[in-house]
Amino acid sequence: MNPTVITIAQRKGGMCKSTTALNLACVFAEYGLKVLVLDLDDQRNTSKSISRIVESEKTIEDLLLNEKVTVEDVAVKTGWNNVSIIPSSSNLSGVVKYLDQELGSHLVLKEKLSKCDIYDFVILDTSPSLNILVINALCASNYMFIPLASKYFSLSGLQQTLESFNKVISRLNPELKLLGIGIMNHDCRNVLANEVIEEIKEKYEEDLFNTIIGINIKIEEAQVKKQSILSYAPEDRGSKQYKELGREILARIKEKEEVKA
Repeated sequence: MNPTVITIAQRKGGMCKSTTALNLACVFAEYGLKVLVLDLDDQRNTSKSISRIVESEKTIEDLLLNEKVTVEDVAVKTGWNNVSIIPSSSNLSGVVKYLDQELGSHLVLKEKLSKCDIYDFVILDTSPSLNILVINALCASNYMFIPLASKYFSLSGLQQTLESFNKVISRLNPELKLLGIGIMNHDCRNVLANEVIEEIKEKYEEDLFNTIIGINIKIEEAQVKKQSILSYAPEDRGSKQYKELGREILARIKEKEEVKA
């Protein structure tokens, strides 16, 4: 059975995409699910923020450019139970340039993941730019999750992300569904931030998850230590918030799958 594939996407930087990908992977893994995190961002924050049992020279570049390389060949077991990773490459610009010249290159990742059945979930971390790697991710995915900081200018990034999402659905992947929008790094003491949340609720209430991830230095500390917030500070509010968001996401996926069936 093929894994459920989720792309973490946002056209604006600084929206906690990598943080979200890592901590949700850990939440899913705590349910006994096998999770693969795939880093498609040239900043490589996800790759740098997770400990690996074995260091490997193979990266996402090998997977996308070599027809003979499989997901299993490139995936690396991490120090996090039930979580593996395909790390980013220092040559992602070269990968983009190569794929831009190839016919049907937007489907390369989908083809690779379709031959992999050892994971329950694949979480794809993407860059803010809408390049061929992000298009590959959306074409390979069942769902798109949008992390959104409660800042005024993040709304423009949200609109751009939704426009890209709708184009992918209409032109490339009609099976792609919007999983939802999650508020990240929220400062509840900030009046403007609370006003932004109210504006988001008015426009996107049906898509918005109830759980809000608050601004939290311990979440940042955990990434520096190459841990999830769940293992670094299990009793911290950040850990509890990510667990609750994970439960919401799994419940929403189950609901959508039941409707489809």
